[in-house]
Amino acid sequence: MVCIPLIHWVWDMAFLLQFCGLSDPLQIFYLEQRNATPDGLGPVYAGFRPFQLDALLDWALESARCRRWDGELIRHTVVEVWMERAEVIRQWQLRLRDEPADRLLVAGLGSQQDWMHRCEQSLHA
Repeated sequence: MVCIPLIHWVWDMAFLLQFCGLSDPLQIFYLEQRNATPDGLGPVYAGFRPFQLDALLDWALESARCRRWDGELIRHTVVEVWMERAEVIRQWQLRLRDEPADRLLVAGLGSQQDWMHRCEQSLHA
């Protein structure tokens, strides 16, 4: 996975939406597999191209439904991050245009507990 040095962490109540970088679909699959745990802990990841609010929100709400997260809180988090980080998101969109057609922008979403679990996992690797 190719990561851009700009990593954005935005805490909103109990959830974090992170824009991780650019990657190909196979690397995103590996990322999802490495983070799959029997207890369901850890953030969820997805790749986007184009990178648009509708697709990001659809994915976040579907993830919320599957994880039994508060859908309204997730919606609020995604929209707030999108509005607060509009200029950074625009830079990601422009960067994505210059990348090969198979590259996707990777986003991660999880609760504080999910991200703590992810950090602990990476220390044990």
